[in-house]
Amino acid sequence: MKQKNRIRIHVSNGSVKQRLMLSSSIILCVGFCLAFALVALLVQKQYQEEFTKRLDASLAIMETQGSKIWANPQKYAREESDRLSAVGQQIRITVLDSKGNVLGDSEQPGDVDDDTVRGNHLDRPEIVQADKSGRGYDVRLSENAGERFYYAAVRLPDQGYLRAALSIADLDRVTRKFWIGSLLSLLLGLILVCTVTWFMADRFTLPIRSLTKVARRISEGDLSGRMQGQYTGEIGDLTHSFNIMAESTEQAVLQTQKKQEQLEGVLQGMDDGVLCVDRNNRIVFLNQRARELLNARDLKEGGILDGSLLIRQLADRMRSAGEQGEEEAARRETLTTGGPKEQQYNVYIAPIPGKREDGEVLAVIADVTRMRRLEQLRSEFVANVTHELKTPLTSIRGSIELLRSGDRDEETRQYFYDVLDIEAERLHHLIDDMLVLSQIENAKEDPSARRCNLKEELMATIERLHPVAEKASVTLELDADPSLYCDCSPTRIGQLFINLIENAIKYNVPQGKVTVTARQQRHMAIVRVRDTGIGIAPEHLDRLFERFYRVDTSRSREIGGTGLGLSIVKHLAALYHGEVSVESEVGKGSTFTVRLPLSPE
Repeated sequence: MKQKNRIRIHVSNGSVKQRLMLSSSIILCVGFCLAFALVALLVQKQYQEEFTKRLDASLAIMETQGSKIWANPQKYAREESDRLSAVGQQIRITVLDSKGNVLGDSEQPGDVDDDTVRGNHLDRPEIVQADKSGRGYDVRLSENAGERFYYAAVRLPDQGYLRAALSIADLDRVTRKFWIGSLLSLLLGLILVCTVTWFMADRFTLPIRSLTKVARRISEGDLSGRMQGQYTGEIGDLTHSFNIMAESTEQAVLQTQKKQEQLEGVLQGMDDGVLCVDRNNRIVFLNQRARELLNARDLKEGGILDGSLLIRQLADRMRSAGEQGEEEAARRETLTTGGPKEQQYNVYIAPIPGKREDGEVLAVIADVTRMRRLEQLRSEFVANVTHELKTPLTSIRGSIELLRSGDRDEETRQYFYDVLDIEAERLHHLIDDMLVLSQIENAKEDPSARRCNLKEELMATIERLHPVAEKASVTLELDADPSLYCDCSPTRIGQLFINLIENAIKYNVPQGKVTVTARQQRHMAIVRVRDTGIGIAPEHLDRLFERFYRVDTSRSREIGGTGLGLSIVKHLAALYHGEVSVESEVGKGSTFTVRLPLSPE
């Protein structure tokens, strides 16, 4: 499978600038944050190491003064804190017993009576560490002082714990100022980076924006667009390649257009119709001759292949060809239209080579109506004249010869005279029906057509055929909507109804019934003639409306049929833009249905 290479260009004027600014800002922010975080950690670590040294030094001295500590823990804590303050070290001293109870605290001026101080401190992190390893540290907010302290604790042998705490409020203030300064620096850096990036991106994207404008002109059909100006580096290579590509594209498009115009001129000048559709039944191409042959001047490229019965048949066959393999899909079809003037077309249908994946199918339509009609007329004329005229002429000739052969009694002569009269009448009816059928076939429109009430025409027909029904012992019933009107000739429509109802009487059984109904269905009048007669076998239904076709030849001749009645019915219905159909079951009867468009009020 061939792959199509496509170049898709989509550049927004501000997208490059925005991306550069965004990426630069992100890099700056991440870099600043990492740097400031590293510096802050280093500063904090340095302070922490300094605090640890100071507290460890103080605790190391106080560890050696156990007797003094336990003699008066509160006094010792206060005096030791005052001593350290005198040398510039603001250290809080706390003495705890082995159970974590505070025995002395330098922040209390007298006895330890504050609830916060008096509470049990055995669960403090530094005390827990000191209990395990002899020494422990922690940084937290003091509930008593309301500020953060760095705590260091040491476990005294069998006595309790000694804890020193150093405020880190100064460290917090330094850190806070440090981060404020960092944020201000970051903000200024972002402004500077965005400004520089904006100007750099504007200069960098200038050729890209120019390239986008030229590419848009070319995509809109202006193939003369070219990149102007001199550029260096990769941008220069890009503009040069683009101009070469644009030049090649222009030449290729011009050559393609020229060939397409030549091909279209050839296709439009053809006497055959050419039609191409895709897998979605959408028209890719059709020439004017195809519109004329399909009698669909509203068909156009890009539209859906749909419309008349002929067009739908063609669409179905083209869709079927598109779904099959290339070897099986190519076919020749014969399509026939209905109506008084039947049209026949030879159609060659095949998938387009190289367009298989798109499902495109080509159809070449040739009008063979005249040729086929001439062949058919010649064949039908010979066959029908031979078959239909030979029998009564033979009977007439035989009767004449018998009358001439010798003396006949009056009764015998009268019998042969009756035969001659019957056969002559049959020839007369046959000739009349052939003339009527010929007139209907050659008529495009009925100039005598007018707005007729179907119920009135049916009533007139039934009244005319009432004696025939009585003779055959058949009952006639009519149930028609009186509001049905059609544009037709009373004589022609009466002829249609007479043929249908008379056939229903002739091919009925004694004591049978013929029911005629007329109803409205949407915009159509539906007339049904239902009988209780002998019925028609299924194998005869498809050919029932052909000229001179008889289901039962002997019975048809016995009752005087010419074999043209149903063909006349079919062509009369088509003359008035309608149709006729039949349903039948052997032994139960038949139903003929005529559909005629209603006349607008």
